[in-house]
Amino acid sequence: MNIRSIYYGIGSNILGNVVMLLATLWLTRILDPQQFGQFRVGSSFATLMIPFLALGSERLVSRMLQNRKGGSTSEISSVITVSFAVVLVSSVVLAASYPLLSPAIFKNQVPSSVYFVSILLIPATIAYNLSNTIWRHTESTVAAQVHLNLTQRLWRGPLLIGFSSACSSALSASLAMLLAQTLSLFQIHRHLKPFKPRSPQLQSLHFKSNLKQLATIGIPVAIMAAIDRLDILLINATMGVEAAGTYDIIYMLSLTAMFPAMAMSKTSEPFLYNLKLDIDRQNSIKQLQSRTLITSFIAVLGVAIAGPILQGFLGNAGTDFSSAALVLSAGLAFSSVHGPVIEYLQINGKTKITLITVLAMLTGFFILKYTIANTGSLTSFAALAGLFYFALRAALASYIRLKDGVEMSSKASVLTSSIMYVAITIYIITQAR
Repeated sequence: MNIRSIYYGIGSNILGNVVMLLATLWLTRILDPQQFGQFRVGSSFATLMIPFLALGSERLVSRMLQNRKGGSTSEISSVITVSFAVVLVSSVVLAASYPLLSPAIFKNQVPSSVYFVSILLIPATIAYNLSNTIWRHTESTVAAQVHLNLTQRLWRGPLLIGFSSACSSALSASLAMLLAQTLSLFQIHRHLKPFKPRSPQLQSLHFKSNLKQLATIGIPVAIMAAIDRLDILLINATMGVEAAGTYDIIYMLSLTAMFPAMAMSKTSEPFLYNLKLDIDRQNSIKQLQSRTLITSFIAVLGVAIAGPILQGFLGNAGTDFSSAALVLSAGLAFSSVHGPVIEYLQINGKTKITLITVLAMLTGFFILKYTIANTGSLTSFAALAGLFYFALRAALASYIRLKDGVEMSSKASVLTSSIMYVAITIYIITQAR
């Protein structure tokens, strides 16, 4: 683990999201607000389903590859086989459920064609994520991160613009996303080859145990990964499809402030297993985390500058676009000061505390978000979303410190980030009134 991997992760993430931001800016001028909202709600539903159907297979495979005694090729193959079986069966069920889901979730605003293409995106994305995870652990962390953050977006951005320009519709944009993901998977699918699916006879003996492991790890991971998609669906149900499309862009911009933390997480993941037994690794992560905080602060400043500029260019941005982006980016960026706490708990088998904490806080914050969404304020909604991330990671970091005696960030860094987060949030909320 070294700083070079962090910088490659940050750099590729920045470049990749610049590509997607430019593509999104262009896309909002090709599609009308309703078409853009349909496309984003459809893809958001697929993104929401991906972590639930993947059942934590990436995290379990990561743990097995680190723990060589429990990570033989046959065992990893068994996990991947179960994961693929669940994904394929569930995708068929989801496709058949459109008549029920359309009025209940989408308010009949997402066409069936967009929905079905979005469902096809699910297995392609899960297969890609598994292949990239194996690549990151067995060969090159840097190359895998660059492909994840940048290369696949170099497919996605141009294809989105090309397909939508040829035929201005939500379906064209959805087809472009599916093609881009398929091409990305084709480029790296070789990493799955050593872990070929096992025969039904052998697999049936281990299906229940593998499914239990996947579910135990996967549910908390799925919930965390799906929170922003749940937010978009909630806004779609309360404020309408156009507001949902706007919030999706707000989240995309705000997420840039978390690039340093995301790079840190991916780089440190292969070193988190049994971290409490290795003081040197703890110190290395703590040092890298201090540098991550500095770059996160710079990223928040970037969002503060870019927000008003992008608001003027976007075809469907509301008046509270820039303030909502800034307050959400502050929550995302400064929550990351605690380090890869969720990854640590998952990889070290502490799944119950993660699940209980996530579910308890998610329930409380969902009620608050629903109340705020009905007022029509995207800024207040974004402030609550940022507070959720900040409070959750602080709670989990406290548990790790008390239970395992592991600190992945210095006390000075935690205090500094807390002060900056509170100051920005108070300022934005006061200005919004």
